[in-house]
Formats: sequence, structure tokens, C-alpha cells
Amino acid sequence: MTKLPTSQDSIGTSVGIETVTLTMWWNKLITIVDEAQATLLRTAFSRIVTDAWDFSCALFDAKGEMIAQGRHGLPAFTGCMMFALRDFLAEYPAHTLKPGDSLITTDPWIGASQINDVFFVTPIFKKGRIVAYAMSVSHSPDVGGRLLSADSKEIFEEGFRLPVLKLYQEGQPNEDIFRIIRMNVRVPDIVIGDLEAQLAANLITERRILEFMDSIDRDHLDELFESVWRMSDQAMANAISEIPNGIYSGEVETDGFETPVKICCKITVTNDRIVVDCAGTSPQDPYGINTTWRWSFAEVAFGCICVARPASPVNGATLKRIDYTVPENTVINANFPAALGGRALVAAYIPGLVIRTLGKGLPNRAIAETGAPPHLSAYMGKGNSGRRFVDILFANGGLGARPNMDGISSLGFPANVSGVPVEVTENEKPLLFEYKELSRDSGGPGKFRGGLGHALAVQSTSSEAMTFAARMDRTTHPTVGIEGGSNGAPAFVAINGEITHPKKTRELRKGDVFSVQCAGGAGYGSPLERNRAKVQDDIADGYISIDAAKQVYGW
Repeated sequence: MTKLPTSQDSIGTSVGIETVTLTMWWNKLITIVDEAQATLLRTAFSRIVTDAWDFSCALFDAKGEMIAQGRHGLPAFTGCMMFALRDFLAEYPAHTLKPGDSLITTDPWIGASQINDVFFVTPIFKKGRIVAYAMSVSHSPDVGGRLLSADSKEIFEEGFRLPVLKLYQEGQPNEDIFRIIRMNVRVPDIVIGDLEAQLAANLITERRILEFMDSIDRDHLDELFESVWRMSDQAMANAISEIPNGIYSGEVETDGFETPVKICCKITVTNDRIVVDCAGTSPQDPYGINTTWRWSFAEVAFGCICVARPASPVNGATLKRIDYTVPENTVINANFPAALGGRALVAAYIPGLVIRTLGKGLPNRAIAETGAPPHLSAYMGKGNSGRRFVDILFANGGLGARPNMDGISSLGFPANVSGVPVEVTENEKPLLFEYKELSRDSGGPGKFRGGLGHALAVQSTSSEAMTFAARMDRTTHPTVGIEGGSNGAPAFVAINGEITHPKKTRELRKGDVFSVQCAGGAGYGSPLERNRAKVQDDIADGYISIDAAKQVYGW
């Protein structure tokens, strides 16, 4: 554990903060952000937020550094937020902001590499001074343009981009911007409802921070923020120092859209810093499977943190121990006006690649390949109420096995998103689920088995044509086992039983059935070394067939 400051190391000059109090106050900051996330979850309109949890919240100090993040958001969102605030403040410097102001942008090169991700910032004032900033990020169900997909070729196809703007000025909504939004989306009530939920989340952060400051009789939190930053920085430094110094190299190949895409990384560990260089990665793709530097950095940082395991909550200080370079005009550092709608189809490979590469220095923390990216298909049409809908269907692959345990089945790695319950979807949308289950035999065999991938089949019951944009990878590049472990089963997308392109937009008629199988996680260690009792349990649970048990495990 990271050593907390003693009273002799206390922050401030006139009033020290002893260790227990400091710990309590830090936990309070995290709890405040968690409450903001709960507010966003409970007040949002879209299922993408309320059921899939595709959002994050964070707290920043007056200098624009991320101090605390919610514990249940998307890891990559928080990695992007660290940079986004400086762009907000470049457009609207602190001295130009007033109480009640809130800023917004959907620019992918400022935010999270996807036009649907809305960044919302609210400055927090006390006695006329900015003491902190609240930020929320949420996946909007619709931003106009074509349906969110991987087969766009320019960002202009994917919807309208909002630059950094004041959506609220001194507490009053900018109705001109709201009118523009309403005119350009298919489901304006839901989109606007989600924006207001983001505002509510930020205002909860504001309220709770001010209440906290009153309770401890402080007009600012500079010393507390500085102490939290210092401790987080030291915790990450200590964690990195446990990784043997050296240069570690790795690469991975993805399906791509029409041709495979390669991601390369060289990771240099020197004492208390990690330098990641992704030179050699494939060029920017003509289709929408690209991502921006900020999103790929966030995925790199997530992988580094998973291996390093700092004994402290993650914040901006944690991330600043990681240096990242990748050439421009590559698939993970795409230049404007690249299409980005299918960013996860390549970027989701990055954390696993980083974990496996750094795992060469710490084999006990290595993990076999994971069935990421998850299936994130968008669909739209007319719902059961007669109103238009736009939504996303999530399904997950299996986690790779580790040196001491099986992979977890159907896990939203690295996105941390959840699936909308079948009953909710069927009640609201003209869809009928024929099955939704774990795919037997999909987990890669090994001494420790890979997690099983998610499988589902859904029938359109709509009297009108429905648009379905598949976004799936690992159809030709299944997960690869390590230390003698076997590969996981590949993914596929099919319509009416016929395998179809996993990244193209299709039209579904009434009675059409689309089916999806996500990739299984890879195995770790020889299958012949697997405990026979575990094999028996897998058979009983329906995770593996008797035939597979005989062929692979010598049952």
C-alpha cells in the first residue's frame, strides 16, 4: 500500500491534515463523483446510459487536473477527460466563466474519438472563485448523420459536430443550440433528456463539493487536491518500479474492414515511468475503424494500470506517469476528417496488447488474449409505440485466462459496458430474442480456460424496414492462447443463418433474424494439465461439450 502522509507531512501550512482525515476527505471526493454518476444513471432517458452504463464522471481541480473519477464509468472516458478540459479552457478561459455556465462539445478530436460522446463541463465557484470543475461524458443515442457504423468514410457522414460551446450561460439554456440539436436528431426528446441528465450530474458534483467545503470550513481545496495528486503520483511511481526495467515489444493483428490492421508497441520501463511507442502501426483506414490519439492513449493507459496496479485510486496523476507516441495518420492516431464510428473495432485491442507485452516482465500478471472488442451494433427504426428509435445492442466476448484462474465469460472488457435486459428491449423495440446465452465451447481450452463469448439471435418484428449496423471483429483473428493454451472460438455475424460482413450496415425486414457470436477468450497453459474436476464442472454447466472434453482435455 502507498504510505499516506503523516501529520508532519501534512498539507497546508497553518492547518495540517492528519492521515485519517486526509483519507476520509479523499474518499469523500470519490463518493461525490460516484453520486454524480448515479444521478446521470437515474435521470437519463436513453437505454445506452440507464442500462448499458455508457458514461463517466470526474472532478477536476481549479488548474484543470483530474483529481477523482467515478468508480463505475468507462476507463477510456476518464483517460480522454484528462486532456479535454484544457481544450474547453482554451476556448473559454477561467476568467471568462461565471457561475451557472456549462460547456459542451462533441468534437471527437477534443473528446473521446466518437461523435456520439458528449463532453459536458461545469465550473464550480465559491466566493467568486473557481475552486473545481465537474465533467460528465455520455454516449448520445443519436447525433444525426447516418446510423453509427464502421462503414462511413468521412466524419461528415457520422453526424453534426459541436465545437466547444456554452450550452448554459449563468444558469440559462442557450435555446439556439438546443434548437439546432433538436432539428438534427431523430429522437430529440431522448437526446435532450440525456443532456439535461449530464447537467444534473455536474450540478450534484457542484452541490456536494460546496457542502463539503462548508463542512470543513474551507474556501478552497487547493491543498487537499495537491496532496491527492502527490500521493497518486507516488503510488503509480511505486507500482511501475515493480516492473523490471527493460524494453518489451509486441504486436497484434485485427480483422480490419477489408484488409487486416496491425498494431505495434514498444514499451520501455525505466524506474518509475512507462514509455509506449506504437510506431509501425497500420496507416489510417479508409473506413470508420480509426481512432484518435486521445482514445488510443486512454486504452494504452488502461493496459498499463492493469499491470502496474497502483495502490491508490486512479486520477490524472496516475496517467501522467505514462508517455505515449504514435505516428499521425495511423489507424490509432487518425487525422481529420477520418471516419471514427467503429473506433472500438481496433482500439479495443490495445489494452490486451499492452497487458501481454508488459506481462513479459511480470509473467504472473499476464493474461491470454481477450475476446474484445465487444459487439456494439447500432439499429434504428420505428418502435412499438410508433415513435422512432435509435439504440445500440451490446454483447461481449470472453476474458482471456490468467496464470491462476479461468477467464470470465461475457465481460465488457475494456469498455465496461453492460447489456440492456432482453425484456426491456422487447417491450420497447420491435425485436424478439430467440436466444441470448453463453456460447458453448467458445472459451479457449487450457490449464485455465478462456471465458465464453456471448451469443444471441434476434428477429425483427417491425412492419417497416429496420436499419442494422453491425460492428464486430475477431471473425478471422480469434484470440490466441499463451503458455500452451488454445485459441478461443472466432466471432461471427449472420442474417437469416448466412454469415455476413461483420462491419456493414444492413436493412432488416419483418421476420429477418440477425445472430451474433462474440469471440471466446484464449486459454492459458496446456489443456491436458487442466484439473479433471474443473472439466467435469464445465460439462455440467454447459460450458463445454462432451465431445470437446474428449478431444481437447482427454476426458
